[in-house]
Amino acid sequence: MKKVGDFMITPEISNMKKESLLSLSQEKHIQNFFKDNHIDTSLMLDYWVELLDYNDDYKMCMNCSSLEHCPKDNPGMRKKLAYYDNEIIIELESCSFGKLWEKKRLLLEKFVITNVNDELLLTDMKNLDIIKNIKNHYSSASPNTSRTIEHILSYIDTPTERGLFLHGEMRCGKTTLLAGLMNALAKQGKEIGFIHFPTYLIDLKASFSTGDNEYAMERLMKVDYLLLDGIGEENVTPWSRDEILLTILSYRLLNHLPTFFTSMYGYKELNKVYTIRKGDEIRANTITSKMKALSNEIMLDGGRIR
Repeated sequence: MKKVGDFMITPEISNMKKESLLSLSQEKHIQNFFKDNHIDTSLMLDYWVELLDYNDDYKMCMNCSSLEHCPKDNPGMRKKLAYYDNEIIIELESCSFGKLWEKKRLLLEKFVITNVNDELLLTDMKNLDIIKNIKNHYSSASPNTSRTIEHILSYIDTPTERGLFLHGEMRCGKTTLLAGLMNALAKQGKEIGFIHFPTYLIDLKASFSTGDNEYAMERLMKVDYLLLDGIGEENVTPWSRDEILLTILSYRLLNHLPTFFTSMYGYKELNKVYTIRKGDEIRANTITSKMKALSNEIMLDGGRIR
């Protein structure tokens, strides 16, 4: 009776092995591996177990549609055959879905402080329909919207100290466009803060008991590029206006750090929003004056941007 390693080969198993080897030898990807590496097919006998393992893994990958549906214990990884020093070995590598996941993970790490969902952070400018249409010269966007997009694309190519302030009606695309801009800057290796400001204030107040608020504020003030989304839509109090928003704006202005804003309101409306009581006009004007110094104002009109 033949013996392979510590495995006893009975006649029944021997026949099964022959059939298995025959089947493996007919697999195109295995044929290509032996051909590309100039390996004699007789070696299949010695590496039957490895080839079976590899082939089973290969079959699992054939009909895979996404990382979420991967049936493996290590999703996003696949086995591949390698030939070194006259030996066939199995190595692990990322599959196409695994590589995409890793690319997204590394990109998301650049958003060092954020309270918005990953889908928004992963907004890619070139995948927005309006960007594709403008580049193909058949966009129905208004002239103002087209100029806004051109301004954003220009900023991606040549970032400056002054950020952008986009304002307009709800769901007109303010956040989507600046999310695409932040995504592009993150791809350039910049560290990004992307904050929905009303939610941030709620979370900040809730964090007082933990002592984390000072650290969060410091990161917000010092991050390379900061987007404050929904300015003026928060529950405005003297604390939120003077101790939080004004502190952030003052620090970033003093240190020439690019800052971006979105709002439903223009400067005239924001002055009213930040005037809580009679006599607050100067404080409100201080907020909008610093925003003006930090960013270029753009009013966004037209329909929803996708």
